[in-house]
Amino acid sequence: MSASAMIAFLVFLFSLIPSKWKGLAVLGVIVVIGGLIGTVVVAVMALAAQFDQQQDDDVESVDGVSGDEIPEEYIPIYEEAGAEFSVPPALLAAVHRVETVFSEGDEEDWVSDVGAEGHMQFMPCTWVGWNHPSCSGLGAGDIPENELIDLDVIDEHDGFAVDGSGTGDADPYDIDDAVHSAANYLAEQGAADGNLEEAVYAYNGADWYVDDVMDFMDQYSDDGGDGIDPGNGDIPEVVEVGEEWIGNSVYDFGGGRNEVEQAQGIFDCSSFVHWAFEQIGVQLGPLGSVTTDSLANEGESVDSDDKEPGDLVFFDTYKTDGHVGIYAGDGQFIGAQSSDGVEYESLEDGYWGETYNENVQRIG
Repeated sequence: MSASAMIAFLVFLFSLIPSKWKGLAVLGVIVVIGGLIGTVVVAVMALAAQFDQQQDDDVESVDGVSGDEIPEEYIPIYEEAGAEFSVPPALLAAVHRVETVFSEGDEEDWVSDVGAEGHMQFMPCTWVGWNHPSCSGLGAGDIPENELIDLDVIDEHDGFAVDGSGTGDADPYDIDDAVHSAANYLAEQGAADGNLEEAVYAYNGADWYVDDVMDFMDQYSDDGGDGIDPGNGDIPEVVEVGEEWIGNSVYDFGGGRNEVEQAQGIFDCSSFVHWAFEQIGVQLGPLGSVTTDSLANEGESVDSDDKEPGDLVFFDTYKTDGHVGIYAGDGQFIGAQSSDGVEYESLEDGYWGETYNENVQRIG
């Protein structure tokens, strides 16, 4: 029945009602209609509340990882990769968080709609290298699995993948390989020079992505991401004061011997150490004559196994004790290096791990 026919039928029925009952009939109709409307409103509100709760539950299941809930087993990997490539470990934790929620789910979940793979969601062509003949477009490529993990193929095509696990290949589904490769990529895109947002934008050019990564990095590091540790406690002031020069300093052998150069961020290794201790009220001899040799005789010698953050650590480079830095804990030191100025470096791996001579001096 059409709406007009229904209305006509109701009018006909109403005409049959005696006049003295018509007022009550109208009131009854109003009550019934009001009741129906109320029922509909309540139902709609209940559905809305249920939808909102479902939305809240969905958000909680995705975003319910706070700064102190980084899976403990991943922290050493972030720290090791960060030290090797001069990238803040907290940045690696943040990328891992945004990409796969710390590898939540199974491996089959770690393949995106556009073909990004693994713990840190690399496009295969970025992993192996864009020189691979199958690479174009967004970078999914058509790369056989045996080539995807082959270090020779990766080297041939200038890929960013590295063997972080020491197994002889580079697999995006291996957490060590994935995190080290992400550190390598971010370092090359500017993170090693302190250009963190620029590096994250190169990783994923969406504004929301960059904002999310930077926000999580702030949560995971008390000092906004320049720290050595995503959440393992405090670092001594003599280490922390040097962070202002990360990505903002220049190494000059023999430089930093006056306040003008230091104010411009010009240091060599020994003048930086002298400056850092001066900031906390400790004088390490005359600034104009400070050298690695003079610092090697400051304080008291400590066994390398007993070193603590804030101790001076020395390296045999062009001579015995030719380089000096300040131990920062977790196998890292902060110092002024010829490669990139003031930066955190690994005391255990790479060039500095090889040249560390276990000479440790404790000041004060």
